Amino acid sequence: MPANAASRQIQAVIFDMDGTLLDSERLSHKAWDAAAREVGESVTWETFLKMVGHRSADCIRILQESVGKPLPAETVMASAREHYARLVSAGVPLMPGANAIFDFARERGWKIGIATSTRRESAQAKLEHAGLWQYVDAATCGDEVAVGKPDPEIYATTAEKLGVPAARCLAVEDSPTGFRSAFSAGCLSVLIPDLVAPTPEARRDAAAVLPSLHALRSWLCEGI
Repeated sequence: MPANAASRQIQAVIFDMDGTLLDSERLSHKAWDAAAREVGESVTWETFLKMVGHRSADCIRILQESVGKPLPAETVMASAREHYARLVSAGVPLMPGANAIFDFARERGWKIGIATSTRRESAQAKLEHAGLWQYVDAATCGDEVAVGKPDPEIYATTAEKLGVPAARCLAVEDSPTGFRSAFSAGCLSVLIPDLVAPTPEARRDAAAVLPSLHALRSWLCEGI
């Protein structure tokens, strides 16, 4: 979709968090791998890429399918959260352009939402540390929905909290899983890939596939 047509529709921007606003996915892999090793398994890079964009309950399912046997799910998930909390305790780097795109959204008078598979406690802490939480009008987290991404519930819920129709929300995602969630909810959806390459379906359906948040700002400016 041309940028000028897109920007005229927007009343709110809903961001994914990990891999979109925060450069945190590689830390997540380290945390899951450390937790898996405690029960005699490991998380290969190939398996982790399948986990990207999913909430913990779905990640453990993917891991179990990969190793071909059941694991003590609650134990592994709790351990992964502990390892992750330790890794991010010093803060997580922002993705390039994160502050600029937040400033741009606020200048335009657009509401700002967060739709993340991460649990509320962790998500809020990371965004507070990054200095972004104070600008968030509404957030929906992985432990607050019945079904995780790629189901559209998390984006539909966030749009409802913002009081903006999904069709007037720009969704910004880094993974095909998250993109499918946003697009299925009816959001105008942009993909900025981090670790996982866009699927052909995502390239077909995306309003734009862009290299960075800086590029997103430039793309939006073309339509203003």
